Amino acid sequence: MDTKEKNQEISPELNAKMKKNLLWIFIFAVTMIFAGLTSGYLVSRGGNFWVSIKMPGAFQISTASILLSSGLLLLARWAVIKGKAAILKIALGLAFGLGVTFGISQYIGWTQLIENGNVVSGEIINIRGKYGKYFTLIYEGKEISFDGYSFYIKGEPISEELAAEMKVFSEALIEGSTSENKQYQLSDYGTKFSIRFSNNLLTYTNNDLKSNGVALSDIQHDRLFHFAENIVNDKGDFIIKGKYGEAFTIYYDSEALEYKNRQFYWKDEPLSKKKVNDLNAQKNTASSYIYAFTGMHLLHWLGGIISLLVVFIKGLRLKYTSDNYLGLTLGSIYWHFLGILWLYLYAFLIFIH
Repeated sequence: MDTKEKNQEISPELNAKMKKNLLWIFIFAVTMIFAGLTSGYLVSRGGNFWVSIKMPGAFQISTASILLSSGLLLLARWAVIKGKAAILKIALGLAFGLGVTFGISQYIGWTQLIENGNVVSGEIINIRGKYGKYFTLIYEGKEISFDGYSFYIKGEPISEELAAEMKVFSEALIEGSTSENKQYQLSDYGTKFSIRFSNNLLTYTNNDLKSNGVALSDIQHDRLFHFAENIVNDKGDFIIKGKYGEAFTIYYDSEALEYKNRQFYWKDEPLSKKKVNDLNAQKNTASSYIYAFTGMHLLHWLGGIISLLVVFIKGLRLKYTSDNYLGLTLGSIYWHFLGILWLYLYAFLIFIH
């Protein structure tokens, strides 16, 4: 008996049951993957510095899109049972469109995370080139101070024009520090901008920057590069952009660190030197998990969106009837599962993260 004859002997009811069972097995496997990821998240958070990040606004669009698309699939199921072909086509078309919207909004959310400094793998603290640690800018003889978020001159916030000039000057520093011979092209150095290094002003002669008459070392050029890059990219004391306590917060042992006057406090006490060193050396594991969660979900979304497309095309061709809509049922179950999974992940990232 060949395979064709065997398939002919399988009843439609048995065929449907087998396909549903296979789908549920797959859903169970995916659930275990995400259970492992969230468990790993909780374990990794214990005893470490942890960054709580404000979720991108685009993720709210993702949530609304996948919920509405699930609702439309329920409407499509009702329409096929009632023989409402026009409603079926519209519901499936809108469900597919919202499914695509979910994927696009996820991509936008990732873009927002990256723009704010939440990279897949990176540090928490901006220790290389931190303003004031090694270098400070002097403008027309007046020191430009920094409070961790904003620049000041004579106690007043700098103007937009001066901020723009600082970036132009910093771009020239980047070019010089990365040039082969470490030659700088700094117009008006000393009259407009100067650089203070370890309480001494750097001198500038013949396109060279020197400290106490000695050329800067490779390490100092590298620090100057990061110093200038941070100014150009609007980075403060943290890799993540935004105001501490609003855009993000750092926790240790489940308690938030207080940050004031560019110093950390834990349980109302200044953070010890050892803990400061640990914080400076630690990676932003929280961001890594966010990308792992959303990336894995987006991978499974690809299978779901292909399924929705197939269901939509079949709906347009009126392949589903009140007696035969197994494909719609299977596609809907998987998509509903993706929606529930996303709600779980989103709630986890908001309330647990």
